[in-house]
Amino acid sequence: MITVPASVSRIGRAVAAERIRTGGRRGLLSTVVLPGAVILPLLVTAVVATVSEHFSTISTDVEVVAVGTTNSVYWILTFTVTVWCCAAAYTQSAAERGDVGDLGRILFPRSGTTVAARWIFYGGGAAICAVALAILTMIALPVFYPNVYGDVDLVSAEGLRFVLTIPMYAVSAVGISLGVAAAIGNPAASVAVLLGWVYIVENTVALIPNGYTIQGYMPFLNGVYGTGQEIVVMPPWGVNGALVYCAGIAVLMFVIACWASRLRRR
Repeated sequence: MITVPASVSRIGRAVAAERIRTGGRRGLLSTVVLPGAVILPLLVTAVVATVSEHFSTISTDVEVVAVGTTNSVYWILTFTVTVWCCAAAYTQSAAERGDVGDLGRILFPRSGTTVAARWIFYGGGAAICAVALAILTMIALPVFYPNVYGDVDLVSAEGLRFVLTIPMYAVSAVGISLGVAAAIGNPAASVAVLLGWVYIVENTVALIPNGYTIQGYMPFLNGVYGTGQEIVVMPPWGVNGALVYCAGIAVLMFVIACWASRLRRR
């Protein structure tokens, strides 16, 4: 008979509790994650591809450049992973407040249990969702839009790298988001800071003196770069190192999340 360690059993129960709390027709998964992480990136990808394919088949002065595999899943990385991160950040902040927070402290006295469970639940969800959409995108684009996306190939070296690395980036991004949320402690502020950092700070930091050097240390851009996506950023440790760097920041932020959660419980 196999005996499951008590810590593993506690985390398992916490993951199940997270699934129940966010499920249902009015739960976070159906009202936020499904439209934002699934429908939106697929819709944007289809619209961009349709417009590009249209311009490529008509006589016009607009030149449409063929898109390769390394640029085929940009909107998946941009929207899908970020929406899962926002969902994780919101839940982490909201779960530590009021009656919900009191109940969580009773059911799971160790703060690290709930933080780890959210990383597993939201990180796993983000990884599965993002890689599934990426595979679907890389299969569909060359079939329906051959003029512009004919070179996209799922089984190429770049396509297979996406399949392997997108889950790693998604899990790391969620881990970073949990740390941000635990440190801030307010649901709305956590989501606002997270979105501002991902879409504004990391992309505009290049405008300040030595900005391109600083941009090479941005965690989310490192993660995206590590998947093989073509972006204008040059981390000092290369494409594989960028993925490791993002994962290292995620572990650090997870430790911060556990520490901040423990302080709030006191």
